[in-house]
Amino acid sequence: MKTSSRLDCIIIGYHDLPFGDYAESQKKMEGFSGAYRDIKHNSVRLHGERITYMQLLNDAVIGATGINPQLNAFEVPSLGVTYLVSYLRHRGFNVDFVSFFNYHKQALSEMLAESPLAVAITTTYYVDALPLIPIVEYIRAHCPSTKIIVGGPHIYNVCSQYTMTGQPDIKAQNYLLRTIGADIYIFDSQGEHTLSLTLAALREGRERDLDHIPNLIYTLDQRTLIRTSRVPEQNHLDDDAVDWSLLRDESLIFSFPVFLRASRSCPFSCAFCNFPSMAGKHVTSGLESMERQFRFLHEQGIKHILFIDDTFNVPLPRFKDLLRLMIRNRYNFDWISFFRCSNADDETFDLMKQSGCMSVFLGIESGAQELLNNMNKFADIKKYKAGIRGLNERGIATYASFIIGFPGETRDTVQRTVEFIEETKPVLFNVQMYFHDTRTPIHKQAARYSITGAGYCWKHATMDWQEAADWTDYSFATVRNSVPTTIYGFSIWVLPYLVSRGFTFEQVRQFLVIAREMLVESLDDRNNTFDDQKTRLTSLLRDIPLVGARPHIESPNEALAAGW
Repeated sequence: MKTSSRLDCIIIGYHDLPFGDYAESQKKMEGFSGAYRDIKHNSVRLHGERITYMQLLNDAVIGATGINPQLNAFEVPSLGVTYLVSYLRHRGFNVDFVSFFNYHKQALSEMLAESPLAVAITTTYYVDALPLIPIVEYIRAHCPSTKIIVGGPHIYNVCSQYTMTGQPDIKAQNYLLRTIGADIYIFDSQGEHTLSLTLAALREGRERDLDHIPNLIYTLDQRTLIRTSRVPEQNHLDDDAVDWSLLRDESLIFSFPVFLRASRSCPFSCAFCNFPSMAGKHVTSGLESMERQFRFLHEQGIKHILFIDDTFNVPLPRFKDLLRLMIRNRYNFDWISFFRCSNADDETFDLMKQSGCMSVFLGIESGAQELLNNMNKFADIKKYKAGIRGLNERGIATYASFIIGFPGETRDTVQRTVEFIEETKPVLFNVQMYFHDTRTPIHKQAARYSITGAGYCWKHATMDWQEAADWTDYSFATVRNSVPTTIYGFSIWVLPYLVSRGFTFEQVRQFLVIAREMLVESLDDRNNTFDDQKTRLTSLLRDIPLVGARPHIESPNEALAAGW
C-alpha cells in the first residue's frame, strides 16, 4: 500500500557485530567484571579467537560440505520490523525495510539512493549502542539528508537512567544519545504512534514542529538535544495487529519462520526483571484477531511460528482456547514459545502437542525453593518437576533456563539446581551468571541482601560475581542428563530456523552435544585443535541438504574450510 514514489521511511532491523571483536574488548576487563566470563559461557575458542555456536556450525558445514551456508537466525525478520511496516503502511506511509543489516547493505544503499525522508532503526536486541553506530554512519555516507530515527527497548533504557538521587541523569543520557549520532530518538516502550506522528511532520515539511510531538528527544544541529513531553502510549493490540496482507509481496518475510505475539507485557513481577514496569499493564489479543493472522499465514504456506509472549499460557483458560482454535482449523503449524510450566495441567500439555508445539522456553531460574521465593517467582519446585515431565512425555522439547548467583545463592542452592536439571532431564538447558540491574525490584532490597555493585560486577551477602562465574563453569561441565546451549544467537528460537534450512532436531541436538565438549574445554582460554570433535561434526553434517531461500548478501564472508 505505497502511496507515493518517494519512500517515507525505511525500517532497519538487527545488526550483528563481529563476536570476536566484542569478546576481545570485554577480555580487557576480565579482572573487574564478569562480562568476559559470560562470553566464555556462550562461545568456544577456535583458531585463536572466540566464536559463537552459530559461527561454529557454519564452519562445521563448510568443513563437511565445502559450502558456506551463511547461517544466522537474525536474518529471520523480527516482529519489530514486520509490525512497524504493517503499522505505517496501514496509515498510508510508503515504507520499505531491511530486516538484517549485515546481509542487506546493497539493498539499503539502493533504497537510500531514492533519498527517503527517514530511516527508523529498531533496538530490540541491543544492550549498548555499538551495533547502532555503523548503521548511522552508513546512512550518513549514502544519504546525508535522510533523518535518522532510533527507538525501541535500548533507547527506552537509556532514557530511563536516573542518578543516585532518583532524578533523571540527563547528562549521561545526552552523552549516550550523542554517541549514537541519530537525529530523533523515541522515548516510549511502544512508540509506534510517536513514529507515525514524526513521519507525518517530516513529510509535511514541519520539522520545526517536532516539539509538539510527545515522547521525542531530537536535535536540529547535532549539538543541542530537545526533549518533548512524555505521554506513554497504549496502542490497541487487536486494532494494531500485524496486517499480513500488507506484506503479502514481501517474499523474504514468508520464506522463514514468523514471529507473532498474542499479548503484551507480563502479569508477574519477578525480582530480577524490569520488563513489566517498562511494558505496562499485561493485555491479551482477542482470539478473532489471532485467527485472522493464523488464517493468512497458513494460506501463505507458513510452517513455523515463534510466539514472543513472555507468558504465553497466562491466563490458562484463554491459552487452551487458543490451542483449540489452532487444532480445530488444522493450521499444522510447528510452534515454540516461552512457557510457565507451573501454570499448566495435563490437558494443557495434550492440547499443546495436538496444536503443533515443538519446543518451549522455561524460565525455571533455580532448583532451590528459597531462591525462587527470593526471585518472587510464585512457583513451586514440585510443579516445575511435574511440568517438565509432562512436556517431555509428549515429545515437546524443553529448554530450561537458570540463573546462578541471585541474592541468597549459596554452594548448596547451586548444587540443588544441578540436581534439579539432572533429575528432570530437560532436553536443553542454559545456566547464566546473575546480572544485577539496578532498575529491577531486587535492587530495592539491596540493604537486606548487602548488594553492592551492578551489572556483571557485584557482591552480596552469600556470593560474588567471581564465585557465580566459577559455579556456572561447574554447571556446564557437570550436568549429563541435559544438553547445554547458549543465549548468544543459539537459543531455542534458532530451532525452527535451522529446521527450515534443512536440519533435523536430532542433528541440532547432536551438534550441541559436541559443542558442549568444546565449550567446556575452552573455558580456560587455551588453544585447542579439537580434532576429534571436528571429525564427528563433519560426519554429522556431511549430508545436510541446506534448503531455504537465501537473501541477497553483499560480499559474503566465505570462511575457509582449511584447517577445519
